Amino acid sequence: METKIYCAPSMALALAEVKKDLGRDAVILHTRQFRKGGLFGLGGRAMWEVTASAHVNVPQRVPAGRYVPVPSTPAGDAAVALDATSTVEPLGDVLSQRMGEIHNMVARLLRASSGLAAGRLSLPLPVAMPEELASWRAHLLRQELAEETVSELLSQLQQDLTPAEMSQDSAVRERLVDLIASRIPASDVSIPAATGRPRVVVLVGPTGVGKTTTIAKLAARHKLSAGRRVGLVTIDTYRIAAVDQLKTYAQIIEVPLRTVLRPAELAEAITSMAGLDVVLIDTAGRSPTDAPRLRQMQEFLQAAQPDEVHLVVSVTVGPSCAARVLENFMPLGANRLIVSKLDEASTFGMVLNVASAAKAALSFVTTGQEVPDDIAPANPRRLAELIVGEGTYGG
Repeated sequence: METKIYCAPSMALALAEVKKDLGRDAVILHTRQFRKGGLFGLGGRAMWEVTASAHVNVPQRVPAGRYVPVPSTPAGDAAVALDATSTVEPLGDVLSQRMGEIHNMVARLLRASSGLAAGRLSLPLPVAMPEELASWRAHLLRQELAEETVSELLSQLQQDLTPAEMSQDSAVRERLVDLIASRIPASDVSIPAATGRPRVVVLVGPTGVGKTTTIAKLAARHKLSAGRRVGLVTIDTYRIAAVDQLKTYAQIIEVPLRTVLRPAELAEAITSMAGLDVVLIDTAGRSPTDAPRLRQMQEFLQAAQPDEVHLVVSVTVGPSCAARVLENFMPLGANRLIVSKLDEASTFGMVLNVASAAKAALSFVTTGQEVPDDIAPANPRRLAELIVGEGTYGG
């Protein structure tokens, strides 16, 4: 049985496209409503998705006002014979409440059909999705990609690939990786030559994302790999263990460390490191909802006058938590993203969700706790391959 999926801003428009594409005897197999747009699917506008077929084993003539259940579909799904000249009524108590909902949807289609024919509705018509892409759609949603992003990617695939290529899994996979990679911007992570003032780099983010370990990895990377003169500053005096941890790292890689309590002390510490190439500043983790502490951090950032502010986001957080993190930390002046804990993730769609919502380039990703090894510059193609389901992050 060949099935197609249609999406539209209203059920009337979706059903109209079903009828236009598959004919008046098309059968509706499944319907659902979702939201498109907003941040990670939060907010946005309501959309309807209809799964239909022109080849379901139903009677050729369906009495007006009758629903025809499809024997092979799951409970709760149903088939509806479309007939613009009939009125649709329930078949009786044997049909579920879902059938009544479909009744109302089809009724709205019938009422709107004359308007559609006369061109009085200007909403965009939906585009059918080939059956070959249905499994890819399911996979991308399991990867927790935003629904709007999934729809856009699959729509682009249909434009880019021929029908023959669409039937080849390898061709779809390769093009999908290209499309996802093109949506993940990556920043230049090199440190420019000294200009009389060190490059000031600050890491911010919520608690538990691995900022202190990440800043130690960056310090080792800049000194041991790039030969830069590096200094460390921490304002995370709320956690004694964090200060001790960073002090240990500083001693191992032989870089100076300053601990500051107030914004004025931070400016002084940076001035004292004027002869260095880069100063890395570790900040205390803050809850995205802790407005007073976030304002306090803003004061420190104003004193630091940083060249780079990297927001560290764990790929393991859920969509709503990620949305709150971006909403509250991006206004601090974050202009780059570090995605942490790739080694702990089971899905990777959040990488693209965060990059798209933040409109900021990715600088680094972290893949474990080892210092200095488990960090690498963000590689859009490797990240895209993770989302598509290929291997592990290899830099």
